[in-house]
Amino acid sequence: MNVPVEPHERGKAALPEGASIFSRKVARSGHISYEGRPYFISKALAGQYIRLVVIDDRIIVDASIPLHKEYVLS
Repeated sequence: MNVPVEPHERGKAALPEGASIFSRKVARSGHISYEGRPYFISKALAGQYIRLVVIDDRIIVDASIPLHKEYVLS
């Protein structure tokens, strides 16, 4: 099912009309809970907060994996 999306606003991703956004912390097991039901996301994201976009009968998981690297410049 295709959902129409409004044009982007200055670097912000537009959300379809009627979408709801929630935040969940991923458990050590890699699961989150939404409306009392567990959903497996990823063990790699354990302890991280993810964003859930709920549209009609779908849940879209939006996750950014924090990355910090440092290199010695010679």
